[in-house]
Amino acid sequence: MDNNPSDLLPVGAHALSADPRLADAVRQIGSTHGYDYFDDVAVRKTLSEHEAALRRLGRGGLVWSGSLATAVGIVWLVWAAAGKPDNMAVAAAPPAALLVLALAAFVQVNLQGRRKLRHPFLEGYRHVLAAAQAHGAPVTFVPVWLTGRGGGQLEVTPLPSYATPAGAPTTGVRATPVAPPPKPAEVEEYERIADQGGWHDEAGWILVVAGAVGVGYAVVKDLPAAYAAVLLFPLGIWTWLAGHRLGRRQRELSGEALRYLDELTRSQAAGAPVHELSPPLRKLLDTRL
Repeated sequence: MDNNPSDLLPVGAHALSADPRLADAVRQIGSTHGYDYFDDVAVRKTLSEHEAALRRLGRGGLVWSGSLATAVGIVWLVWAAAGKPDNMAVAAAPPAALLVLALAAFVQVNLQGRRKLRHPFLEGYRHVLAAAQAHGAPVTFVPVWLTGRGGGQLEVTPLPSYATPAGAPTTGVRATPVAPPPKPAEVEEYERIADQGGWHDEAGWILVVAGAVGVGYAVVKDLPAAYAAVLLFPLGIWTWLAGHRLGRRQRELSGEALRYLDELTRSQAAGAPVHELSPPLRKLLDTRL
């Protein structure tokens, strides 16, 4: 999210206000944390600023210093051990100290990131998303950075639990005159093939190298049967071509998918409910933000 007015929000003001019970809950959350979560422009801008701050932290000097200190410390430690010193404890002390400093830098980055994620606006917005989900409002996506999820599934700041008040509807929102755009067939095809491929180049190289090794073996050992390995050459080339065609098709369809996301954004701003994105579209949105 780069503070572009056309960015897709996790949930828009129209969806938050469609159910009176949800609207009351959001107003209470906003009052508690001191923000107006019905102001889409302000919410988009503030989310962008916080995400940018976390990105800067993750690419800042502490991270680079810690990474460099880790690399130098490991190499130094291996070099010290390889030298078979008389006193290993003395030889290992400097690189070990460097590794401790690197660890301290990463811990500091982690603590700063946690503090940023605990900002009152973000705390309140996580409550807003939890309330929207509990009331059945269409939450398009939950930003990964907002919940502090790293490479795994562990979330530093997950959405809080939210119990829908008694008598509140748990599914659906009040009817709206604006309908979301239909999903084009090209977008559905993109969702099917977006995660395919990625192995063609490696497989092609392996087949070609295996063919070359087989032919070389046939020549050296004078083994005619081994010349059958020459068939691996066209198979490797076919694999490369198949990967190229798949990649080209994925790029063509990604343009259609991006246009569809733009249509979803416009319909969301007009009051249409935008339901949860599929994983391929969510990944495409992440790369765009």
